[in-house]
Amino acid sequence: MKKYLMRAPSGCFDNPAHFDCISKNLIGDNSGNLLFPHSVSRALMCEDVQIDYIRTSSMLDEKKISDLNREYEAFIIPLANAFRISFINELTALTYLVSRLSIPCMVIGVGVNGVIKADDKGEYPFDQASRLFVNAVLKKSDCIGIRGEQTAAYLEHLGFERDKDFMVIGCPSMFLYGADLPHPRKFILDENTRVSINSKAVLPEKLHLFLDDVCKKMPDHYYVPQNIYEFKTLFSGITIKDTQKNMKVYKNYPQDLEHPLYRENRVRGFVSAETWFEYLRGRDLSVGSRIHGNIAAVISGTPAYIIAPDNRVLELAEYHNLPHTTIDELPADADIFSLIKDVDFDQILEGHQERFEKFHEFFKRNKLETIYDDPDYSKDTVTPFDKKIASIDFHGPLVPLPFADYDAQVEGIRYLRRQWKNAEKKKAAPAKKTMKDRARAIAKKFLNPKK
Repeated sequence: MKKYLMRAPSGCFDNPAHFDCISKNLIGDNSGNLLFPHSVSRALMCEDVQIDYIRTSSMLDEKKISDLNREYEAFIIPLANAFRISFINELTALTYLVSRLSIPCMVIGVGVNGVIKADDKGEYPFDQASRLFVNAVLKKSDCIGIRGEQTAAYLEHLGFERDKDFMVIGCPSMFLYGADLPHPRKFILDENTRVSINSKAVLPEKLHLFLDDVCKKMPDHYYVPQNIYEFKTLFSGITIKDTQKNMKVYKNYPQDLEHPLYRENRVRGFVSAETWFEYLRGRDLSVGSRIHGNIAAVISGTPAYIIAPDNRVLELAEYHNLPHTTIDELPADADIFSLIKDVDFDQILEGHQERFEKFHEFFKRNKLETIYDDPDYSKDTVTPFDKKIASIDFHGPLVPLPFADYDAQVEGIRYLRRQWKNAEKKKAAPAKKTMKDRARAIAKKFLNPKK
């Protein structure tokens, strides 16, 4: 039995309760982090393979690292936009771990975070951490797999060489089913379209106005948040202003339970990839700014249209031929019907086979066996990963606190009360009082009587 260790905020086969997921942050701040370990795990989980998962937000001691060297045959590191200022500490911890491991270490799908201004010397604040990390990984692997051309340019800026040190392979999530990307389902674009929208608070107002208009014109809509602070709103009623005090939020953004999307029970938060896919299979269209929210739709067979807020998202949309525009290109008076009426959602299939072959080549270069090496593999193959996933009855999505069942509401209020107790320990009296009063008010207003 081969044993691989994979970096992930939680294991693909874990099924944590909502309380645990939120209190322990088992989505790693963003539920998009559930997707790429899911895809890489399916690819690597041959009949004789076991995959365990580890979080890497802090330094591991020497004994733990020694144990990992004895127990595992490789360390697999799916990453998103890891070359960024806010990830320097974890990137440093990862660099230390990789440098101390004696087993192969593979990085899959890493990217640079949008457009960052260089200083007068043409350097970026995360250059040193990024360079040290890539050098450490290249001592333990043949090459690293990166998201797209923007990241390629960044690594060349650091002195690394295309095709020798790194390969552009896109996002692993897009290859959940290997070369067999689902065909987007056909739908009629009208007021009856079942639409799923996604966004985030810090984006320009015209995107929010556009999505507000989508909701008005398509009554059967749901909003899918991805950030942990919005999961806290769903679960307990704690507002974005409570948790993100310095964040500039669009005035009509769904930031508390009083927003129409919450009051009408039209918000869903997903703590497992499988329940996310299941939900999206019941939607006709996904539209918004979140790259993995829309990739989740694509690999569920649901047409998706991306409004790219930055080069980080644009990089993947361009590489995978995903239908998109940019926020800058979005007309101020954009209308969903005119925006996508002529879009060819089948364009995602163009070049997918070639992109998958490059993705597969990356594993071969790093001497990692995958399910795709089997000559008998086909789109109808039920893999070991598929069987294990099918055996799990995953918890359903988070729904707004007023619409949750009694037990879930009690857990939500318990979580909220924990927040003001934590504030009390830190001697943050105003925060303590605010949270305590909020917990009482929310419990009084929303808690259903136990049946």
